[in-house]
Amino acid sequence: MTTSSPHPAPAGGRVVDVHAHAVPAALLADLERGGGAPGSPVLTGERRIRFGARVTAPIADGLTDVRSRIAEMDRTGVDVQVVSPWLELSPDELDPGTATGFLHALDDAMAAVVALRPDRLIALSLLDRHDPVSAADRLRRAAARPGFAGGELAAGGPGPHLDDERWDPLWKAASDTGALVLLHPWRATSPAGLHGVDRLGDIVDNPAQSTAAVAAMILAGVFDRFPGLRLCVVHGGGFLPYQAGRLDAIARLRADWSDDRVPPSTALRRLYYDSLTHSATSLSWLVGFAGSDHVLLGSDYPFPTGDPEAVAGAAAAPGLTRVERADVLGRTAAGLLGL
Repeated sequence: MTTSSPHPAPAGGRVVDVHAHAVPAALLADLERGGGAPGSPVLTGERRIRFGARVTAPIADGLTDVRSRIAEMDRTGVDVQVVSPWLELSPDELDPGTATGFLHALDDAMAAVVALRPDRLIALSLLDRHDPVSAADRLRRAAARPGFAGGELAAGGPGPHLDDERWDPLWKAASDTGALVLLHPWRATSPAGLHGVDRLGDIVDNPAQSTAAVAAMILAGVFDRFPGLRLCVVHGGGFLPYQAGRLDAIARLRADWSDDRVPPSTALRRLYYDSLTHSATSLSWLVGFAGSDHVLLGSDYPFPTGDPEAVAGAAAAPGLTRVERADVLGRTAAGLLGL
C-alpha cells in the first residue's frame, strides 16, 4: 500500500485512524431517486434523512466529500482511515425487513466510498441492532468483503441488550473471523436524569452508555466465552478503564461470581480503546492501563466533538516510549487490520 501523507509514522509505519464517519454520496443519490419499499428512508430538501418519525441532523459536507476527507488526512498526517457509517443512519424506526434492505444498500455505498481511494480508506459495516443473528451474518460478509475490516455496533438501540446471550452469534462471528467490532454510543440517555444542559450528552451520556454496556457484558461472561473478541470502545473507553478496580471489587460481591471467572480488570485489558480522550495526559494513562498494543488512534472525523489534531496529540502524549507512540499511531491498528 502506498500513501501520499507527508507525515510518516515513527519507525516508518503508517498512521491509522480507526474512528471516523461517513455518509456515502451514492446512498444519498439512491434516496433522492426514491423508489424504495414503503416505509424506506426519505431524503429531505435540507440534506436530512427521515426514518419514520425521526429526522436526522443536516448531513455535513465532511461526511460525504471524499476529496475533502483525503485532504484533511494529508493535513493531519493520517495515512489510512477506517470509515464507519454515521450513527444517525441506524434504521431503528424501520421494520426489520426494510432495515435489512437499507443496510445492504449502505454496505454497497460504503464499498463505493472505499473504492475511490482503496489505498487510504477501509470501511466498517453498520451492524443490525434489530437482530443479533442478522448482525452476525452481516459481520461475516463484511469480514470477507474487500475493503472492509469489520463492523460498527451501536451500544443502544432496538433488540436485546448487548449482555444478552442472544448476541453470542455476533461475538462468535467476530472471534471466528478476527473482524474488528467498533462499539459506539447511540441515542444515550442521561443516567442521572438530567436534561436541558447544553452538550451534557456528549460529555457524560455517551461515555456512560459505553461504560454500562461493556460492564454488563463483562458481568454476563461475554469475554469469558469469547476471549479473542476484538472489541474497540470509542472515546477512550468511556469511564471503563478508570473504574477497573471498582468493577473487580463489586463483582466479587455478586452471588453468581466465582473465583474461576476472569476478573473485570483483566477483561478490560483485552479490549481495544481509541485515543479520543481530548487529553495527552489521559491518553498516557490509558496506554499505561491497557498497553500500547490495545490503544488505537481515533479522531471522530468530521465532527467538532472529535479531535482534528489526534495525530499530534498522540505524538505529544507525555511519558510514552517511541515504541508505544508507534503502536498508538498505527502499528497496533495495522496488525489488527492486516495492513
